[in-house]
Amino acid sequence: MSLRVTLLLDNERGAPGLRSQWGFSAWVETDGARIILDSGRNDAFWRNARQLSVPLETADAFVLSHGHFDHGGGIHRIVEAAPAARLVLHPGSLAPHFWLCKTGKVDPIGLPDRSLAALRSVAERVTWALGPVEVAPGVWASGPIPRRHPLEKAERNFFLDRACTIGDQVVDEQAMWVETSFGLVVLVGCAHAGIVNTLDYLRWVSADSGSAASHELPLATDGLPRVCAVIGGLHLLHASPARLRATGDALEAAGVRLLAPVHCTGKRGKAHLRERLAEAFVACTTGSVLELD
Repeated sequence: MSLRVTLLLDNERGAPGLRSQWGFSAWVETDGARIILDSGRNDAFWRNARQLSVPLETADAFVLSHGHFDHGGGIHRIVEAAPAARLVLHPGSLAPHFWLCKTGKVDPIGLPDRSLAALRSVAERVTWALGPVEVAPGVWASGPIPRRHPLEKAERNFFLDRACTIGDQVVDEQAMWVETSFGLVVLVGCAHAGIVNTLDYLRWVSADSGSAASHELPLATDGLPRVCAVIGGLHLLHASPARLRATGDALEAAGVRLLAPVHCTGKRGKAHLRERLAEAFVACTTGSVLELD
């Protein structure tokens, strides 16, 4: 399966005429499907898609990585522009989410009302990802990702209530993977569950998926499917040196040959990974295109 990923939105500015903002959105094309992963914080991704001649109206599916405003703020545009698109998300994405700032201020960071209203208006098109979901042939949404690695715990500033009494484990976080002849291509919005946890889980699940492609996937030295590429936000903004090293170890062990960290990876995270996986590292901005065939 060939694969083409267009970065519709990232923090880093791209070519003139393209809008950038804190958020993430990607257009994923395979031999048989067209999928939108996340929608940024408003309609900037949609405007960029038009600038880049990306036909969002032909999308077969939309996958929401998690229910934060900077990833699902443009869902109303997808509902309008892509009438045939199946919407794949975890029900926890609809819950309120809050961030406790260092100043003591509590900011709501969940989906905006217009995104929630748009989802309610097309409830018949929604698929709840309570576990792995095959979005298209060879393309999967993970559903919830177990947290097992001791260095990848939920951040203490995330909460499910404004009073900040209920910690948010971001259980709605999910990733996408595509089965190719080179191995798995993993796409993540923020990797709140941790990229080490994410890769571990996706490799086990893909090996057991039972799809025809899964039986032909190349294997890494540990006998599990190789991950040939990782694209998206790795949430390493506040990562400790130990976690950065563990992340590099996991990416190397999985066989990653193309690494495109964006959005919430952070400058320190990018610098560490650029040095650690120099041959695989690809710097991306809004409008970047990655191809595997």
